[in-house]
Amino acid sequence: MSTIGALATAPAPAGLAVVRVSGERAREVLNALFKGLKTNPVDNPRKLVFGEVLDFQSGEPIDKGLGVFMPGPFSYTGEDIAEFQFHGSPLLVEKVLRSLFAYGVTPAEPGEFTKRAFLNGKLDLVQAEAVSDLINATSEESLKIASEAMRGKLSGFIEEVGTPLRESLAEIEASIDFPDEDISPQTLTQVKNAIQNVKEKIDSLIYSYHFGHVVREGFRVLLYGPVNAGKSSLLNLMLGKDRAIVSPEAGTTRDFIEETVNYEGFNFIFSDVAGIRETSDLVETEGVERAQDRVEWADLVWMVVDATTDNWREILEALHGRAKEVWLIVNKVDLNPGAIGSVMCNKCTRNYYVSAIKKTGREALFEGLIEILKGKSPGDSSLVVTHERHRKALVTASSALQSALEGIELPLEFLAVELRRALTSLDEIIGKTYTEDLLSVIFSKFCIGK
Repeated sequence: MSTIGALATAPAPAGLAVVRVSGERAREVLNALFKGLKTNPVDNPRKLVFGEVLDFQSGEPIDKGLGVFMPGPFSYTGEDIAEFQFHGSPLLVEKVLRSLFAYGVTPAEPGEFTKRAFLNGKLDLVQAEAVSDLINATSEESLKIASEAMRGKLSGFIEEVGTPLRESLAEIEASIDFPDEDISPQTLTQVKNAIQNVKEKIDSLIYSYHFGHVVREGFRVLLYGPVNAGKSSLLNLMLGKDRAIVSPEAGTTRDFIEETVNYEGFNFIFSDVAGIRETSDLVETEGVERAQDRVEWADLVWMVVDATTDNWREILEALHGRAKEVWLIVNKVDLNPGAIGSVMCNKCTRNYYVSAIKKTGREALFEGLIEILKGKSPGDSSLVVTHERHRKALVTASSALQSALEGIELPLEFLAVELRRALTSLDEIIGKTYTEDLLSVIFSKFCIGK
């Protein structure tokens, strides 16, 4: 493979920039383009050496900084790695990269360093994906799950459940290869119990996706309802700042507003949309249509209504069946305290009473959100599926094991086929089997330099 190079730190002015080079020419590149003032970094592996980063074409110093050499296979990629550390000026970064590329270093593709780490056996595919998850983590929960995945927790689970399946497959294939020796009823019972036990563990992990995808992507809450119910005021209350325009004039919100709040380690994505009503205004009509289309987007719909009116029942009725879950949020209870406990929706999961203008009810709403999220949390919240790719492979494995259980009395060849199908799906998760197309999809989502 070619020797690749890229900026490994954020492409913005900073106190420090790091340019990374990986490949068989990394040692040569460092010798040519870095001049240690007292010693040579190539002669002192894994030690930062002070010196000058040089321009290949002119031979002049670009900047003073540090150079370090990390010989393979004991490096991130498993290849020889050279790193240049210098002042984080975008112009200096450009000059250093231009010097590297002029010397013959190939610009790295997104995620190519981690891809090489995978191909060289430094990481499995789950751990490689966890690198990106760790970098992009925006909450305590997502950070914890990504860290555990990087340490190999999910990979270890996949290996663990695969072992009894491989042992069962070996027993079955031995009986197929030696047909004169039928598999004993006791062995078949052991195989059945092993398959059932593994299937239960896999199904439990599949269920964790309900929690995992929310942790990774955020829990989406849609503020929905009639005009002038106070949706924008409620959004501002939940955000703790004035984000949406609030006006007594109906139809102020035309397009949806989307903002994220982190609360107790979870990200909540709130979306305020146009009030639902019949209107001749073309722009507002478009806003109403977008609001209705956004119902399917939401994990939870807050039906926000005015405690002083009863003009929302028909809108609420039309919402049921389309939304995953609906809470009734009765706003403006400061104007009608009698609404508390009397204005209700039996079909809604919960009923809340708030006053956005008086700033009451925020904590209760957040506590309710945390409660339902923790209700989705599996027993071991660090062993969680957060990627759709993993979930699909696990579903396939579970389906194959179910077929094996249902066909336990059928010819052994059928049982062997289903066990192989389950094992293949599990192997795809950690990358024991893969295609170039799969790797391209996964690593294209990484940033350049990682």
